[in-house]
Parts: sequence; structure tokens; C-alpha cells
Amino acid sequence: MFTTDIINLNKSQMFEKIRSNLPNDAGITQNLLECKDDLLYAWDSVESSILVINWRLAHLKGFSEVKHQTLVPSTPHTFKVERLVASIEGSLIALAGPHGLKLLELPRRWGANGQFMDGKEIITCRSNNLDDHFFSNNPHIEIRQVRWHPASPTDSHLLVLLSDNTIRVYDNFNLRHVWQVGPSLMVQTTHNGNSTTNPSSTKLPSPHFLGESSVDFDIGQAVTSYSDTTFGNLSISKYGDADVSNRRNSVATKDSLLGGDSTAKPTNEKVEWPIVVLRENGNIYVLCAGIDSEKPRLQGPITIRPQTNDNYGLDSCSILLIQSLPPTVVIAESTGKLHHALLMQADDQELSFNEVDSGLTIHPSEWSLEVLETIELELGMKDAKNDPTAPYSCPIHLKRDPINEMRYFAYHNTGLHVVTINFIAELELYLDADVISDTPPLSNRSRAEYLVCTKISTGTKVNAVLGFVILQMPSGIVLLLSSGQVISLNLAIDTKLLLNPTVESNNNKDTRITTTDNTSGQSFVEHIQNILKRSVTQPIMSLDKTTQPKPQESYELLAQTIEVLRTQYMKKHEIVRAEFLQKCNTIRLRKEQQRKEIEYLERQRDSIRENAHRLAERFEEISETQDLLSKKCQNYIKQANTYLPSNAQADKELVEEVEKINKITQSLANVPQKAKENINRQYYHTQKYLETSKNKSFDLPEKQETTIKEILMQMMGEIDGQIKEVKRINNLLNL
Repeated sequence: MFTTDIINLNKSQMFEKIRSNLPNDAGITQNLLECKDDLLYAWDSVESSILVINWRLAHLKGFSEVKHQTLVPSTPHTFKVERLVASIEGSLIALAGPHGLKLLELPRRWGANGQFMDGKEIITCRSNNLDDHFFSNNPHIEIRQVRWHPASPTDSHLLVLLSDNTIRVYDNFNLRHVWQVGPSLMVQTTHNGNSTTNPSSTKLPSPHFLGESSVDFDIGQAVTSYSDTTFGNLSISKYGDADVSNRRNSVATKDSLLGGDSTAKPTNEKVEWPIVVLRENGNIYVLCAGIDSEKPRLQGPITIRPQTNDNYGLDSCSILLIQSLPPTVVIAESTGKLHHALLMQADDQELSFNEVDSGLTIHPSEWSLEVLETIELELGMKDAKNDPTAPYSCPIHLKRDPINEMRYFAYHNTGLHVVTINFIAELELYLDADVISDTPPLSNRSRAEYLVCTKISTGTKVNAVLGFVILQMPSGIVLLLSSGQVISLNLAIDTKLLLNPTVESNNNKDTRITTTDNTSGQSFVEHIQNILKRSVTQPIMSLDKTTQPKPQESYELLAQTIEVLRTQYMKKHEIVRAEFLQKCNTIRLRKEQQRKEIEYLERQRDSIRENAHRLAERFEEISETQDLLSKKCQNYIKQANTYLPSNAQADKELVEEVEKINKITQSLANVPQKAKENINRQYYHTQKYLETSKNKSFDLPEKQETTIKEILMQMMGEIDGQIKEVKRINNLLNL
């Protein structure tokens, strides 16, 4: 039987407590769950504490044996917590809300069950409210996004995006930097020629800056940044990882950006991380900053191609950067549209218009976005007929999949979608290919599957997602809904195991029955799978059980379900049935044909066997005749040899003489070679002596000169003797 809670989290005491303490007005998407390794965290809003359990061990031994623990912050807070964000190494947890931020330090783990402090039930943890006075004195400023820096050496650098277009960097409970990523959204007045902020009007943004508020950001891979004194203050960035040689057009080198010589050596080289910032009007900026940068470089808005009238999102809500090659950027709109783009380094740096803020400096943009596709999510189940009501919209939250970079998740007020980006694999194949073409082939569109639906119509009460985490080893997902229900599902590691629905509806086109002849190269199984492929998804329905849907809504849901079953299941199964009948008829005909061919081949086999026996007998007869003829020939040769004249003594003497000459020849074969080597050696020493005598002139005593002449005369005599011996040997060999 199918279950929506494979880990049995609904029956655990931990989530029973969470369910009883959920607020009644929890109608917006939050993230009150967090998972790091084998620990699952959940926020208890009533007791202001974190409940944690070793989910992997509890799934094996049972929740009755493995109990949850309660982590109580040491300092109280007054803001509402809407998200839990654990650090990269799992040593800290950030508790964030719209008007406050708290850091909680996790205790050590030990014991048999791998729990905190050997399974202590209630643990008081060190915590600290960050910038408490700042948030209390500025109630109009809200926290938009909280992310841990991926390259923090101490696992304690936290980046917080605020609604006033600033990113605040914290390290070990202390504020380190404040980075401006946009114009200051406060109304300013002028007194006596000096620009000052009007305290009475700081709660409202200036109408001139509507849509300029930053809503989300994400951090990319590290890049190497340097400044070249030859070209002034111009800054060049390039990827500093090992794949820079394979990035081709995605990463511009120094020569391509400047158009100059590569002999100019950079100075002040440092490592930075591009922070992609999304604004509400769809503009995207890149902030190049290191961990300790005081004044990072802000670039943008970066060019988005191809250009459209709606600027790819006038109501943008979130952004996600997938670390592919080149990086893939996902831009989400509250209407359900998702734009997939590639973050490319531009060939030429583009100058941007100046922001309406004298204190903000915009550098030339080094990046551009190439939008490849746009998909639209279905936010809730709609009527199959035309819905006269306005389409539903809500903020879309994005979360990358740590198991598979080609997949990410989108959760919102109406449920959960899983999106698979197919062009990432195609780009990897394109980059690994030996033959380089101008443009890579991108044939497969991305697909979005509606996993969990929590809304059936515009009048239904929203059952928002209050928490979503991804489990690993084994892979799975966990959702906490505002109704208190917990959904835990298995997660397929390979995206090919998921359903393969298309994003765009194709209900108005009739599916034609294809022939069984496999001319396209696909197997019959793939052919059947393509026929059964659905154009719409049927998600898991999880509505708020506290309210009953109206009869009209129930009827519409039933009618839609029947329509889906009729068009997406029954009709396609009929087509598959016809394909199977046609395939069976073809197989039956081929079977009959093959049976006839087998009978014919059996007759041919019998005939060949008879011919083989006949040829074998003939071969034996020929072999016997050949042996008889060979014996007769040998006898004739023996008889002929007996009648030939012969002299045994002369033959013996001839053999001895030949052997003697052979021995002499072998002994004298090396004598000419040795004589030639001696001559060459003497010639070498003579030439060397002559060359030395030209450079050095000295007189020898008379006695030594006489001795040397005698030696040379003796050597000449020996050489003449050897030459005569060589000639004698040659004459002897010629005889």
C-alpha cells in the first residue's frame, strides 16, 4: 500500500509536539526544518526551542527507542522565527525571521547513538541575538535571505540580505562588514544644502525606487581577481579552478577582455566569490567580494539575452545558482515561472547606468546571462475548463539537490515541485567532445513534476509548506505542512527513474499510433514509454483537514481527476493495447516465417551432411593412393643410387679438406678487421699528435728523439708485416 510517510515521522513524539504547537495563522511558506547529516532539526515556536532527532538511527531502531532532544537557546528573542539554516559543517544554526536573527552554537556529540551530549533530553546552548538594537530601531527593514559562506575557514561566516539593499557579514557573533548592493531605499530631505535622512519618513521607501529592493542572493564558485597597473584600476576576474581550460567561451581570459598582450603581468591577485543578487524587478547584479573585503565590486545590472519586454520577471522572488559548467542560474517569479539561464563571462565589459545614489559605485559588468528556457509551474490544481478567476501567485522558494546537480526543488504555498534540468548533461557532453561546434545542441527541455499539491482551487484554505529538507543515505525528502502533517518520500538518485512529464500541455493533439518497425532506432519498450508519457502530473494531495472543501470544489476535483484518467491514462492505455496487438501479430508472422526457414535449413543441413560423408570417403581413398605412390618413388630412388659410380676414399679426403679450410677461414676472418682497427687507431693518434704539435712547439732531447724514431720505425715494420699478412690471407681466400 502506498504511504506518504515512509519514515513514520507523523507517529513520532517530536512531530506530535510540533503539530500541537503550530500557530493557527501559519499561512505562508517558511522553512522550520533543517537537516545536517543524520540529524533532523525542527523549530518549536511555542517553547522557542529546537527539537532534534537522529532520523537515520530512529528509522532503523524505531522512534520508541531513539528519543528526540530539545536545544534551548541561552538568550531569549522577541522576533518570529521563519527559517532554520545550519552552517556548512553543522557547528552553528541561524534562526532568522523578518525582524531578527539569532545564532545558536550546537553542543558536541558523543555516545552510542551519536546524539548531543550522550542523549541528554534538554540542553541549553550558547546563543546570541545579532544586531538586536539595529532591528529594533529599524522595524521597516526586513531580512530577505540568510546564507552561510561556503569557504568560511571557521564555519562561522554568515551573509544576511536586508530589504535596504545591504548584505551584512557576521563572523563568530560579530558584525564584520556591511556591503551595499543597491540604492538606499529611504526618503531623504535637504536642510541648508546638506542631505539628511528624515526620521519620520524612513518607514516607507521612496516611490522612485519601487522594484529596486533586493529579494534574494546566492554565492557562486571562487574566482581569481587581480588589478593590472598597466590598465589603471580595471579589475579582471577569471575562474580559478582546474576546469578553466574547458570553459571555452564561458570564461573570458585577460587577452579577450582587454584585447592586449598577455605579457602584462597582474598584480594584487586575490580570490573572490561572485554573489548573484536578484532584485524584485528582475534585474540581476553581481557582487565580487572576498570573505574579508571591505569594499566589494558591484556590477550590473548584467545583460540578459535574449531580451524580452517583461525583463524575465517583474515579480521575481528567488534565485538559485547551480554549480555546473558554466554555472546555471534559476530565476523564479511568484507567478510560477522559472527561467533557466547560463552565467557567462562577457566578451566585453559593459558600463551600466549610475544608480540614484551618490554613495553607490557600479563597476563595468563582466558577466551576462543567456536564458535557454522558461517553464511554468502549476500552483495548485485547477479546473480542466477555463478558470475565470485570476491565477494564483505566491513566493517560490528554491533549494538545490546536493545529490544531483541536474535537479532542484521548488516549494511554495501550494506544495512541492521537482525540476530536472536536462541541458546540463548535454553541456557536459558538449564540453567533453573532441569536435567543437559553434553552439551546443540543446534538444531536451527541462521537466517539472508536481510531487505534493496542497491546494485545489482559489477558495481553498492554503496548506503552506512550513519546512522542507533533503535527506541523504538513504535519499529522501521531508515536508512539514501548516496543517501539521509530515510527508516523507523516497528520492530517486537517478533522474531517469522519475516520471517524465512535459511542462507544456498537449491535450489538444491526438497521439497517433506509430508502426512497430523500429526505424528510429528506439526499442519497443522506449516506444511504449513515450506513448505512456503524460503531459500533466498527478501530485499527492495533502489538503488542510481542519476545513472541508465545498461541494462544488469537490465536484471540480473529481471531474478533473476523471478527465486526467480518461486522457492521460485510459486513452493512452488503449493506444498501447493496439500497439501490443500489432506487435503480437508481427511477432506471430515472423515466427511462422522463421519456422519455414528452419525447416529449409534442416533440409540443407541433411544434404550437406551426406555430401560431407561422401567427400570424406573419397578423401580416404585418395590418401591411401598417395601413400602407395610415395613408397614406390622411394624404392625407385634407392635403386637408382645403387647403380651410380662412387669413390669413398676421394669423398672422405674432400670432406676433410673442406673442414680444414673452413677452420682456417674462421680463424683468419677477424684478422683484417683487427688490422683495420689498429691502422685507424694509429691514424687517430697521429692526427691528434699533429694537431697538438701545431699548438705546442717544444724540442725533445736527442736521446728521446732517437728512441721515438726507433719505436716508429719498429711500428712501421710491424704495420708492413701485418699488411703483407693481410694480402697473403686475401690471396689464400681467393684460391
